[in-house]
Amino acid sequence: MNEVRALEPWVGAPGSAVDRVWYVSYGSNMRLARFLAYVRGGRAEGGALEHPGCRDPEPPRAWAALELRGRLYFATESRIWGGGRAFLEPPDEAGGGRTAPGDSGTGPGAGQADLDDGRPGLGAGRADLDDGRPGLGAGRIAARTGRVFARAYDVSREQFADVAAQEMYRAPGDGPGLETVLAGGERAVRCGPGRYETLLCLGALDGRPALTFTAPWRAAEVAPNPPSERYLAQLAGGLGETGAWSAAVIRVYLAAAAAV
Repeated sequence: MNEVRALEPWVGAPGSAVDRVWYVSYGSNMRLARFLAYVRGGRAEGGALEHPGCRDPEPPRAWAALELRGRLYFATESRIWGGGRAFLEPPDEAGGGRTAPGDSGTGPGAGQADLDDGRPGLGAGRADLDDGRPGLGAGRIAARTGRVFARAYDVSREQFADVAAQEMYRAPGDGPGLETVLAGGERAVRCGPGRYETLLCLGALDGRPALTFTAPWRAAEVAPNPPSERYLAQLAGGLGETGAWSAAVIRVYLAAAAAV
């Protein structure tokens, strides 16, 4: 098995001093071919939308498998795959549910939201994962309440902003500014009311900030929606590409997260 990396604290730096970042994907972009549709443009295999791509189409220079603190859950309705979208709920102390004013950008689509207020989320169910390796809490993980499997890509700061813009239904170049989220520490910065319009700094890897995006709401504040099989196949494929978790662990992890 390949190594699963852990994040370190991010002490912060002036935004202009940060040239490259880690984009941390916990959803379908964990599959490299899928992520490259956001970078180079085009339609990913099995997807329903064309993506404009980043202004800089250079592929990621490196990637790493990660385990994040928090919870993976599925909600709203995906335009591309059908069924629920993946969201990361960070721990409370990492800024989950407490978003600071952000660098919202001015591009089209700002403020588009798919928020469904409804019944409580997935609750406190637990699933145990065991692949026989040390380092995963004696081989057992509470999939819904403990850790999130992810893949981080080494990209430029501009590329991350362009990927975020596309996820926010904005044009590349009209994405959010990153100055606030790069200011230091684990933080959430709300750039709009919609899904994927909250930026997260999760920490650092090899001295560079690890960033992602999620929804501004908590799992219990939105109606759960199970993902489609096509979407789950993208997540499973991406995790499998890393070689960091066995196929059995991936299946149990995703099944537990997708249960409603």
